[in-house]
Amino acid sequence: MAGVRAMTTRCSVCRGGGEMARSRTTAFVIMLFVVPLLAMLVSACGGAGPEQTLIRAYFRAANVGDRGSLVNIAMFAWDASANGTVSSPSVDSVSEERSRPLRVKELTQTLADARAAEETFTQEKVTYQDENFDAINRVLAAERDEEDVASRDTEVEEVWTDWRNRTMEHSKMVADAQQQLTAEQNTASLSMFDPNNPLDLAQFDGEIQTKDVAVTATVERGGSESEQQLTVTLQRTVLAGGDGEPIEGRWVIANVS
Repeated sequence: MAGVRAMTTRCSVCRGGGEMARSRTTAFVIMLFVVPLLAMLVSACGGAGPEQTLIRAYFRAANVGDRGSLVNIAMFAWDASANGTVSSPSVDSVSEERSRPLRVKELTQTLADARAAEETFTQEKVTYQDENFDAINRVLAAERDEEDVASRDTEVEEVWTDWRNRTMEHSKMVADAQQQLTAEQNTASLSMFDPNNPLDLAQFDGEIQTKDVAVTATVERGGSESEQQLTVTLQRTVLAGGDGEPIEGRWVIANVS
């Protein structure tokens, strides 16, 4: 009987130990699921992450007109005198990132092609002008004096008018290409700016990444305060490095609405 009681006691202890082990295992499994879920919830809600740090620095500088700080972190100017001073901005949520291809390399080539076409056209135009110099001058004189062009010069008048029209078309093509390239460079360059390691963006493929941050802030204007919801758009440039590793620029303020 004593042996039976001893065995019963040992089995009871084993059952107790097994139940404790199972409890610890269950708790561990639950934590494996709960911890990532909490992390996802914190991420979805925004929190005091890098977005909030950047946004608070931006509005502190905007409130006092600190252009020296703003030019390093923003492409958009918040006019505190017109829109009010912003305090205590708090991130409510951060959207999924969007991306589009970086077009600096493409637009650089487009501009080069437009300039080459204009140069070829100009050489052809100069050749025609040299061959028909006197007739062109007579046409121009008639236009200046608002007189009819002599019959012998009507063909030259038509051809020279076409040359002039195409001159304006080529000039517009070059100007448009330059404008698009400049806009793309301005969009991408601030995020990548590093005086110690300047990069020629025209040598890289890459992308522009964008995300929207929903912010609640106190806005003071005209002596009164109100809580407002703002959307701050952040943007950065990511380049395709030669070794296959991306070169990530920093996030900057692209817009506030």
